[in-house]
Amino acid sequence: MVRLSELLKACGISKTEHTDGGIFVTGGNTDSRLIIEGSIYFALKGNNFDGHDFVPQACGSGASVCVVSDTYNNEGNYPVIYSDDVEKTLGQLAMQWRKLHNAKIIGITGTNGKTTTKEILGKILSVRFNIISTFKNFNNHIGVPLTLLSIKDETEYAIVELGTNHFGEIEYLSTLADPDMGLITNIGEGHLEQFRDKKGVYEEKIKLFRLLENKNAKIFLNIDDELLKDWRSENTVTFSLEDEAKYTFTDIKTGPDGYPSFRFRGADVKMNIPGSLNIKNALAAAAVASELGISPEKIASVLSTVTLSDKRYETVRYKNSSVLLDCYNANPSSTENFLEDIASLGSYNTVVLGDMLELGATSNISHERIVNKAAELNFDEVLLTGEEMNKALKNFEGKSNITHYEDFTELKKRFDEIAGSGRGIAVKGSRGMKLEKLLEEI
Repeated sequence: MVRLSELLKACGISKTEHTDGGIFVTGGNTDSRLIIEGSIYFALKGNNFDGHDFVPQACGSGASVCVVSDTYNNEGNYPVIYSDDVEKTLGQLAMQWRKLHNAKIIGITGTNGKTTTKEILGKILSVRFNIISTFKNFNNHIGVPLTLLSIKDETEYAIVELGTNHFGEIEYLSTLADPDMGLITNIGEGHLEQFRDKKGVYEEKIKLFRLLENKNAKIFLNIDDELLKDWRSENTVTFSLEDEAKYTFTDIKTGPDGYPSFRFRGADVKMNIPGSLNIKNALAAAAVASELGISPEKIASVLSTVTLSDKRYETVRYKNSSVLLDCYNANPSSTENFLEDIASLGSYNTVVLGDMLELGATSNISHERIVNKAAELNFDEVLLTGEEMNKALKNFEGKSNITHYEDFTELKKRFDEIAGSGRGIAVKGSRGMKLEKLLEEI
């Protein structure tokens, strides 16, 4: 905990009203329903709500102070900090909160796998350390400050996921978090509407490494990635499944059940996640955990029990079928890898694919590429939904087992028929497509 006066002084904030500088701050939130005694409440204005309407509720729940707009009329004489930009003040206070605590910060970014890597690493580190990590994928200009504000006096490590969908965001978030070590999972084709191509993605993501290099902090380098492999700096730890590196997995096999097994520094692992896509995420987490002193045996034990949820490679039973749900995010790289992975399993013979969003000028060619890939892999049936998938299918000349559904009700009807027959189904699409609704009973 930090005294409010100390935090305000560190940020250079003086425009306040009815505040008690001696009160201890316990953290912060933008949701008045989650305020606890001592929290700072940030009254953000959104498209569908105005956080200023909930200042009384936040104070009633014990908020130490509320950050409000300069134009706020404080008729209730609430303890407030006036700001010309509440969101900017959220970042300022979070950055100082991080500096006033002793937790070591691990920054994670990358096009694919950053949330899964964060989750796996968190489970490993928690066997020895007091940790906090980014909630779900709260990895943007709001989520990262809130993660930093959740650091407590007893926190030893904070795993902070850094996301981006436009140039400059990684630099901003990295500056706020000021990580002591970090990794980039990979460079893929995400948010090409802004970044144009993988080179643009690289230029954005690499800002994390440049910040770490400037402070001689530890960099975890995936040398299997074609754009990252040539990065060189003094304090680099390499990991790879393909080339010589400090950390690797050996004896990688996939059993008849589709679940991979391997060895890590003499310790046996049998993963509880089907397919091979998450092996690299597990290796990245294992590399970081090893550098922090966790034994191979402990790492192997956690990797053998970890499962995924929240629509990320999540296995769900629906009617008579096993459904592999991976629809929290989608881009050409992750979708192509997903299709190849499930094809190798052999147990998912039906695929549902939704649009991949935020691809800009590359959208048409990217969706055509995915339709062609799905056809090439010889699934029994491929169900498509979304305008971009529809355009791609119109330019496709091939198998008749690929069908586009303009009407979600019709797609749902066919999905239920297949699920009732007991065939394995794999589902992939961008978050905005909300494909998890296919599993809702009508």
